[in-house]
Amino acid sequence: MMHEQQVRRFVFRALTALLWCLLLPTLASARTAAVPGSLHAQLQALDADPAQPVAERLAAMRRAYAHAAPEVMQQADCAALPDARLQDLFESTALVAFYAREPATLVRLQCLYDVLVARDLAAEEQHRAMRGSFIVLQRFEQANALNSRLSNAPTALPEIRGSVLPGKPLLRLHSLVEVERATLAEDGLRVVAVVHPYCGFSQRALEAITTRPEYAWLRDHLQLVVPNGQGWPGQEMLDWNAAHPTLPMRPMVADTSWQVLDTGQTPVFYLLRDGKVVDTVTGWAPEGADLRAIRAALEGERR
Repeated sequence: MMHEQQVRRFVFRALTALLWCLLLPTLASARTAAVPGSLHAQLQALDADPAQPVAERLAAMRRAYAHAAPEVMQQADCAALPDARLQDLFESTALVAFYAREPATLVRLQCLYDVLVARDLAAEEQHRAMRGSFIVLQRFEQANALNSRLSNAPTALPEIRGSVLPGKPLLRLHSLVEVERATLAEDGLRVVAVVHPYCGFSQRALEAITTRPEYAWLRDHLQLVVPNGQGWPGQEMLDWNAAHPTLPMRPMVADTSWQVLDTGQTPVFYLLRDGKVVDTVTGWAPEGADLRAIRAALEGERR
């Protein structure tokens, strides 16, 4: 009996640990209470289980949204909506946009938002949702334009400089006001860690990797990538980069090329050979992660 109780406690702690970083997206999407019977309520119910993979939740929400929302949503269509329907569609589209991170959904959301603003129906949460949807697609100039509509105006987002380059796009941080376009190095055998400065398990992993001698072999092969989100952890990334100039964090730029590596979980370690995933290690246990296969592959490459 004691053994069963210990197992249950272990499983509970393990699930709690796993969900902590996975819960970051759902906390934002649950900010607005849904009206019972609305499309928004239906989508929130589909999004209720954070243990379900993000891709599966999004697929279910897309199906429900496509069934209930207008197929075409241009400015005249948005302007013709009654207030209640307008608000329901905005909240529903914002929830889909949170996960979908695609220009087409952003266009629909902005169409609805502009009408909410014109009717003086947009509240703090709607302004934040719209701004966050701009941020996740790196539309920083448009996001900055909404800062004055918030009760506590956030720090202005940086200017993005440089031309679009082929490959998996990243941003190289220079300061709070300037970032530059870059791409992930994908030639040969590489290790990419998808981490987030707000994720406790990412923090634990990075502390171990940068300080413990048993991970010294990994440091020269590692690239740190921060997934897209509706918040911009600019100061946190800059602080990390200042303390670890040889192991900088670089945020993803929204692009379909990241689809395989952006799973909604952090930390995740990928071994890539010429850009193709060879091995994956997810999470960081208290005793560390089992990266032996990745180490063996790197050492085999050097022989």
